[in-house]
Amino acid sequence: MITKVKANKSFRGTTKYVIEKEKAKIIGGNMYGKSTNELVEQFSLSAHLNPQLKDPCYHLMLSVPQTDRTLNDDELANLSQRHFANVIVLSRLQGDESQVKQPDKRISDSKLKQLVDEFIESELPAYDFFIARHSDKEHDHTHIVASRVNNLDGKSIRTWNNYAHSEHSARLLEREFQLTQIPSSWESKQKAMTRNQLERVERDGLPGEEIMRRAIEKVAVDKPTIPQLIEQLWREHQVKAIVSYYGHGGVRGIKFGIDVGSINEDGTPHLLWKQGGNLNKYKCSFKKLQTELGVNYEPKRDDAEIKRLSEMLETAQILPSNQQTISYTFSTKATDNLQITANKSEAMSEMKSSLTSEQALELYRHYSTGDERELVTDRDKSVAVKALKSGKPAHDVEEILKASPALWSQEEARALVLIAESNLGLQQHKSQLSPPVQQQLKQELLTLAVPVAVGIINHILKDNGEDSLRFKQSTLTKFGRELVYTHDTRGEIFCVTVNKISEGQLEYSPIHVGEILREDIDHWHKAKGVLSEYLQSTQALQQPQPVRETKSKGLSL
Repeated sequence: MITKVKANKSFRGTTKYVIEKEKAKIIGGNMYGKSTNELVEQFSLSAHLNPQLKDPCYHLMLSVPQTDRTLNDDELANLSQRHFANVIVLSRLQGDESQVKQPDKRISDSKLKQLVDEFIESELPAYDFFIARHSDKEHDHTHIVASRVNNLDGKSIRTWNNYAHSEHSARLLEREFQLTQIPSSWESKQKAMTRNQLERVERDGLPGEEIMRRAIEKVAVDKPTIPQLIEQLWREHQVKAIVSYYGHGGVRGIKFGIDVGSINEDGTPHLLWKQGGNLNKYKCSFKKLQTELGVNYEPKRDDAEIKRLSEMLETAQILPSNQQTISYTFSTKATDNLQITANKSEAMSEMKSSLTSEQALELYRHYSTGDERELVTDRDKSVAVKALKSGKPAHDVEEILKASPALWSQEEARALVLIAESNLGLQQHKSQLSPPVQQQLKQELLTLAVPVAVGIINHILKDNGEDSLRFKQSTLTKFGRELVYTHDTRGEIFCVTVNKISEGQLEYSPIHVGEILREDIDHWHKAKGVLSEYLQSTQALQQPQPVRETKSKGLSL
């Protein structure tokens, strides 16, 4: 499940958004009202018990994957209520038991369940909250809107580390309600695909980075020379490999490019470029191509040919695929790219299905039930996912897909299976960055992001009274002295305490920094540009303030 959690000032804005949206329905909670005004009135009475609390509105969201079973209102309300209770109970823990990111220290699942059961029975009624179901997207999700104030003692729910608490709660509920298990952001040993990458997998097949990585590994199996590698990547996979040189003649590095469907203003393909060091845990850097993958390079023998090939590739046009033509509306690029298979997939192709054509047709009808009005390609992607989730082996799923009205060939059916496997997260091969590189990225990100975040809070959000800014896939939130930046799918990226020490001077103290990706730094470069444009448009001459790292506690901004 995907979870989100935030605290804010506005009961009215949050409640209005949640219950007045199309196809919204209140399915649980303990409040007497049904309209925005009635609910806000009750929330306000609760908030008055703790007037010092700046952000009394608690907003939690739970999203169950579309591939899981559909939960009825009662099940979804029960799941959401337990999630709310889990987060509150976890927020009260201290010492080792509160370390949810450390399995050897944190509270046991059984003890937590016992505490939550007792809390629901005795204390949950003291918190005003309602649960609403939204059916406005491809999958249902729920919103829990609550007062952080306990109506009996006036104490508030702590929000420190609530992103981790929310993730841990989701993992427990996935097991309890028999939903798809996914790792928390701190548990995954492999870097998860971003939401954009997952959308591209669903639309076109594997993401460009994965296609290039597989192509490089496939070509490198025969231990070619660098010129042979460059030539084969282009001829067989339409992947450009460009080697750059220093002025003194030594190799600077290598980058790889692939067409992912983007178009420049002049109508030419806009390629996705990746430095070799950013693919496959550095195995595709110029040096690691030799030491890790066995590609052969001798400067005197190869440099002239490499430069000739690089010059040719700089201007070479991406050609339309001359491979199989597919009936109906289906991306030929996806099937062509997915010819680049791992050893597992090659072995899979040698296995034979025992299904008869009649059995395959019957299974196809079974798995396509409910999707009859979908485009045939979308329907068959769904069929592949359902069949794999039900335990069918890949070679059987291929035969089931060949029973489709689209009349897929063996290779096309195999491509659809690979798309489905990727969508289910069965082929994530990317490892985390090494600790030194991760530490360098953390420092680079904080140095860039903290002053920009302070500028955004002080300028863009100051006029509307909000303490939270929503980006496309992430959220920046201010909690008193703390700035928290959270990614929708990867959880909390950083949490820092910021202190204004003098006019034009800030300092920050990191509280928590999660896994940093290059895309985070790119994101904050864009945010810096947006802030700069905003300041120019309002004729404000102040720039984001320089910061220096410190261990001081800091004061409220």
